[in-house]
Amino acid sequence: MSGQHGMPAAGVCLFGVALIWGLLAVGTAGADDDTALRIGRVTIDNGDVFSAEEVDDVGGAERLLRRGMNGLHIKTREHILRRELLFATGDIYDPEALAETERNLRNLGFLNQVTVVAVDTLADGIVDVLVKARDSWSLQATLAWSLASSGDQRWKVKLSERNFMGYGFTLGAGIGGDEIRNYWETFYRQRRLFGSNIGAGFDYSESEDGHYRSFYLQRHFHAQDDPWGGHIQGWDSQANHRWYLSNGGPAGDDPGRYASLYTLIPRHEKGGELSLLVRAGSRDAQRFWRLGGGARVTDTSFYLGETSLLSDGRVEDLSWLRGPEGTMIRDEGRRVHAFAALQSVGRHWTKSRFVMQYGPVEDIPLSSFLDLRIGPAGSQTGSTTAWGEDVWRAEGVLSKWWRHHRSHFLLRAVALVETGSERVQRRRGDLTLGWVGQTGASNTPWLGRVFVEGGQGTGLGGLDAFVLGLGRGLRTLDFDGMAGDRLVRWNAEIGKVSPWEILGLFRMGAAAFYGAGRAWWHDEDFAVAGLRHEAGCGLRFGPLRSGNSQVARLDVSWGLDGSVGPVLTAASGGYF
Repeated sequence: MSGQHGMPAAGVCLFGVALIWGLLAVGTAGADDDTALRIGRVTIDNGDVFSAEEVDDVGGAERLLRRGMNGLHIKTREHILRRELLFATGDIYDPEALAETERNLRNLGFLNQVTVVAVDTLADGIVDVLVKARDSWSLQATLAWSLASSGDQRWKVKLSERNFMGYGFTLGAGIGGDEIRNYWETFYRQRRLFGSNIGAGFDYSESEDGHYRSFYLQRHFHAQDDPWGGHIQGWDSQANHRWYLSNGGPAGDDPGRYASLYTLIPRHEKGGELSLLVRAGSRDAQRFWRLGGGARVTDTSFYLGETSLLSDGRVEDLSWLRGPEGTMIRDEGRRVHAFAALQSVGRHWTKSRFVMQYGPVEDIPLSSFLDLRIGPAGSQTGSTTAWGEDVWRAEGVLSKWWRHHRSHFLLRAVALVETGSERVQRRRGDLTLGWVGQTGASNTPWLGRVFVEGGQGTGLGGLDAFVLGLGRGLRTLDFDGMAGDRLVRWNAEIGKVSPWEILGLFRMGAAAFYGAGRAWWHDEDFAVAGLRHEAGCGLRFGPLRSGNSQVARLDVSWGLDGSVGPVLTAASGGYF
């Protein structure tokens, strides 16, 4: 059956990709206007990590530190910055090209205080442009530590250079551990391989329970109006994974239990993906539509023993996971997902601060972003997963930011749908709504944050569950203290950015917060009393001289039912 259906379906997708090539450059910029302003001299002014004034303004050990950092750091080579410019001398002057170049330079991750502005307009219609930036401290010694309420720890010691020798590529290595394993890793990233438009990278890590190896080649959309982009990727992953189970299912002991139930199952996956996107329509449009397709192939194996140790201490026979009641067989074997792809992005952006980072200028897209994939993923394409049945798979992401005065609002939706017979159906949807606002002085504002998230799924397997814990907004839970195919959680925070900086390297502030949430399976008992409520306060930190500006949080929190607390937690990133 799979041999009869695989080729036609794959052929349709490949034909679709070929057809899309005919949509290249449907519209053009039009004839040059002899009266239009044109780009003249382009000057690049890139400064040290600390300016001369910043070094002279302090004394003693701090001055020595700043001089030492400037001396050790190798500034970005001018040609590395110049190749990122979306304009050149003689081009028609386009303010949007300058604004997009500024965003791209900020996005490199090793520059601060980036501006790209027109500085002079001559009588003959020539516009000179100044590109000004400050190198950030790109040698990062990361000491990351997260402590959950249960005492479980996740830690990492990593050394990486994000701008190696000033050439704009990343090399790094590190060691770390979590509640399952210890590991070491090394990695490489380059945005432009040999100065081309092709990016490349690899990861290699070894752990106590397996390994992870991957590589990719990618043709980025360096400009939003680029005609095409694509990537090829391969990976080999082996590790023990937490397979989440329902407390109300065959392995459960108490449907009213609020804590997550899981077992560790070794999983080995090899895979690869190839995709292509082509811009359809004019490069002058305010919204770009990219059409394309590709294929993702995986070969997955699970190693399930005769009995398994559960997180609540019981030992159970979980062989039913491979039977009609389980979902493991749906993901085990070879899966070939041939897909058509649609992506849409817009040109409307704004600059702000203190939204998702702690102080540096952030580029917030005010145009909605859409990314869709749909295509066969079952026996039609030669897959052996899902009992060898026909499956259609669709997945998508939609995100949108709005700005009103000094407030920002976020909507983000993620969805996955697999259709076919009843036993292969799977649906998973997640919706996040957020508000971030500020008042007071621009450098030391009062900050308010509210995030609400809801998720629901059907037919989810043990690796698909919604997980609620320290990594997802509740500090008094373990990293994955609750899990299920239903999720609801919210968090509110009010804080103040302080005027103090630590050695000119970190900005700090303080905040108080309240959060609540619950994750559960549909066959577990749900009661409002099962919602975890917590409150607390803590410190906020954000690097000033680094390309990594994620907010670090050091908090003390209490469960409002009196069962937990005080709990000390450390975390960074995420929609808290």
